[in-house]
Amino acid sequence: MIPIEPIITAIIIVGILLILMSGYVKAPPDKAYIISGFRKKPKILIGRAGIKVPFLERMDTLYLGQMTVDIKTEQSVPTTDFINVNVDAVAKVRISPDGEGIEKASRNFLNKKAEQIAMDLQDSLQGNMREIIGTLTLKDINTNRDSFSDQVMMKAARDMEKLGIEILSCNIQNVTDEKGLINDLGADNTSKIKKDAAIAKAQADRDVAIAQAEANKAANDARVLA
Repeated sequence: MIPIEPIITAIIIVGILLILMSGYVKAPPDKAYIISGFRKKPKILIGRAGIKVPFLERMDTLYLGQMTVDIKTEQSVPTTDFINVNVDAVAKVRISPDGEGIEKASRNFLNKKAEQIAMDLQDSLQGNMREIIGTLTLKDINTNRDSFSDQVMMKAARDMEKLGIEILSCNIQNVTDEKGLINDLGADNTSKIKKDAAIAKAQADRDVAIAQAEANKAANDARVLA
């Protein structure tokens, strides 16, 4: 008679192996797989493989790639010199890939696509930009856009850090105002450049004339002495 115990043991082992194989997962580099339920602390997989125990654990995903957030003032915002402006900007963000960042982001962005996360961040970033606009003059915003975008990033970074988000860049794409004053500033700048160029040309022409007169005088003096 064939012993039953070894057969039962083999069946159990094969069953366990099949269950474990069915729980094999491998996370891509741009996503975090967060496995929880069986362990006290969730296991996080990024760009590597692991085992999710079937029926006892669940797996959630968190997108870690770079995301683009459109930041627009949906309504005009007054500057410190009381000029209403509209600003269009684009921010590049991502979820912080460290443990703390992933833990914070997992409270709000689990199983969401990149587009959904970007939409969730849009209102907060728009609010940050509106606050900075209210501290600057129209000329500051229009002529020193790098400083403007840096201030928006610094302001937003504190709020984004609470969500586990890093701001990689912020680019100001367009600034307009209701009264067309930005165009006037451009016209004034063009006029100033033309004026400076005309003055420089007049000074150069004068220097040439003086030099020519001095040369002629020297030539005449030489002829007299001869």
